[in-house]
Amino acid sequence: MRRILAVLVAGASALCRYGTLAAFALLIGVVLLQVLGRVPGIRSPAWTEEVARFALVYVVAFSCGLALLRGELVNVDLFVAPLSESARRVVDRIVDAIILVFSLAIIPGAYDYVVGSFGERARSIDLPMVGIYVVALIIPVSLAFFSVVRLLGLARTEHYTMERGELV
Repeated sequence: MRRILAVLVAGASALCRYGTLAAFALLIGVVLLQVLGRVPGIRSPAWTEEVARFALVYVVAFSCGLALLRGELVNVDLFVAPLSESARRVVDRIVDAIILVFSLAIIPGAYDYVVGSFGERARSIDLPMVGIYVVALIIPVSLAFFSVVRLLGLARTEHYTMERGELV
């Protein structure tokens, strides 16, 4: 069972990594088009701003689960760093449980939001918006999955320590 879960975690991590890279590459390309559009004689397509926003949302969607898995999600390091290792583990488990409960609570609403978006289209690029709104479902599902992984102890996290001077 542990091996199957490890394979699922590896697969989900790879999907999130490649999704983040693809969304970031798209963001770089679209912003490059916008910047080049400021050069006289080069026109920037009208859809670049909208696609840049969509790409940025996808960067967040794919990377938030990885950040949680690595223990790099927004943390109050000034509170956690001075604690002993055992106290840090307890605080981490409490935080993981809170994230799991919150994620599970918003998944039904996110699903309804995605289902309700069928038929909508992006204005400047004329693409179905369901592909964009699915991000509202990716984020809580990813957070729930990776918080379960952390609760089961399958993720290694490195904490910032006062000795390494990272909080200064």
